[in-house]
Amino acid sequence: MSTSPERDRRGLQVVIGGPPTPDADRGPSEEADRYRRDDMAAPSNEARRRRVWWLAGVSALIIVAVAGWIVGQGVQSSDQAASRAAPPEASWITATVEQRVLSQTVISRGDVRPQVSVDVVAPTSVEGEAVVTNIGVNVGDEAVEGTRLVEISGRPVFVMAGEVPVYRTLKPGMSGADVSQLQQALTRLGYTPDIDGKFGQATKDAVTAFYAAAGYTPALTSDTVDADLATAQQALTEAQSALDDAEDALVKFTATGFSPELVAAQVELDAANRGVVDTTAGSNSAIYIAQLEVNVAVNTNNRVLGDPEATQNDVDQATVGLAQANAALEQARRDGASQIATARERVTVAEAGVAAAETTSDTNAATRARGNALAAREGATAALATLIATSGPTVAQGEIVFSPTLPARVQTAATTLGPTAAAPAAGDSGATATSALVTLAGGSLVVSMTARTGEQDLVRVSMPVEVLDEQTNIRYPATISEIAASAVTGTDGQLGYPMVLTPDSPMPAELAGANVRVTITAASTQSESLVVPVAAVSSAPDGSTRVSVLRADAVEPVDVPVVAGLSADGFVAVESVNPEGLEVGDRVVVGR
Repeated sequence: MSTSPERDRRGLQVVIGGPPTPDADRGPSEEADRYRRDDMAAPSNEARRRRVWWLAGVSALIIVAVAGWIVGQGVQSSDQAASRAAPPEASWITATVEQRVLSQTVISRGDVRPQVSVDVVAPTSVEGEAVVTNIGVNVGDEAVEGTRLVEISGRPVFVMAGEVPVYRTLKPGMSGADVSQLQQALTRLGYTPDIDGKFGQATKDAVTAFYAAAGYTPALTSDTVDADLATAQQALTEAQSALDDAEDALVKFTATGFSPELVAAQVELDAANRGVVDTTAGSNSAIYIAQLEVNVAVNTNNRVLGDPEATQNDVDQATVGLAQANAALEQARRDGASQIATARERVTVAEAGVAAAETTSDTNAATRARGNALAAREGATAALATLIATSGPTVAQGEIVFSPTLPARVQTAATTLGPTAAAPAAGDSGATATSALVTLAGGSLVVSMTARTGEQDLVRVSMPVEVLDEQTNIRYPATISEIAASAVTGTDGQLGYPMVLTPDSPMPAELAGANVRVTITAASTQSESLVVPVAAVSSAPDGSTRVSVLRADAVEPVDVPVVAGLSADGFVAVESVNPEGLEVGDRVVVGR
């Protein structure tokens, strides 16, 4: 039997065929120690091999399981396939009846802006490119009445208090509400114009003094005002001289009396006028007598026709007499008209004679010359007065801007001299391009927003709203103060109705320019009511409304008549027609 050593299952070395044979040069104790060292080292190597095989086996099992699951997913029986293809069993879709306050709200966005904003641009008195030549105010300054805001190409721009917007250059001779507004502002500043709404001499003097106090001269109505006034004055002087000469000539000719030709012509004209009067009177008399004859003939004819004993000869004579009387009346009328026309023609000829005689009369020529000279003098006087009234200092459009509220805060302003390409916004150190050289913000802050088409019927003036500053989460109660009467197209291309919201209390100044959330409660149930989704309410052919309630453990719902109320946010307030027909927590059908 072999004596080579083997190891048992625990890694211990055993001798097959007999006990171990110790080495010749080793004692029994050394051999035993060697066996113990081998027994201690052998289990470590074997354990590692067993772990490797165990991990490999587990991995193989996982791979086989996954592969089997995948194959199983793709392999199914025909019954399984039919079961999966069939639609699921229909079931009721329900919602819970709630009790709460239902509000119909409009939620939108708005921009906080000053109640009054005034933009200052280059005045019309500036010729060519507008250039900032002097800076009057800076961002954040407070502008009071009379403040010079900026100087453009040497022309000043002032601010005054007033509601009427500037729309024209104010010139001497003009009148209107804008002129009255200017006069009132000048009066508040210490000047003395007439407050009558007419740009007269007193207003010209006040404007000139106001500009002079600021170191400027107001623009004139024309560059040739002085020359035009001198020309008009010269024309008046010449007209007065001509009138003086004509009056001297008339005095000389009057001393010699009137000419015989003119006297005779005047006598003939007087006679002709008397002839018209006499002829008219004679014609009227002849017509009157003829009318009396007609009346007699009518009476005679009526008497004969009414006499039963009258013969035919009597009737014929009465008829002939009436016809003759009518003919005589018509002839009198024709003769009178002809005679009057002849008399009037005589007057016309006489008037021509007087006119001819006057042309040969030195006295009358002098009279006419004096009249013409007087008319020329009066025309020259009126022309000079008109020129004086409409000439002189003006307020060029844009040199005085009016703000409804003062003082006003300077929101934007030019910061550098030169071409007016830009003006920085408040709080912006850079030059943000804007068309306004200076922008004034006055009054309290308001919120501008737009009601979308369809929402305008839900809002009205004086309706309360809530403004939310989402940066600070502060809410500001406000009121709708303005709603546009017609829709306009916004910058986003959508139609809407511009609105203005006025806060109930002043908003902080730092909110100017902020975009805020606006909530408008258009309608409310006021108190808690039963509400269900809109989809749960249906109408019957008779116009009544109902909801379908699915009771606990019930398979089919039952209809419950209700009265629908306010609808908002996908819900509708309902009230059961029958007492206890609907309660909080009931399940109403909204679909299947």
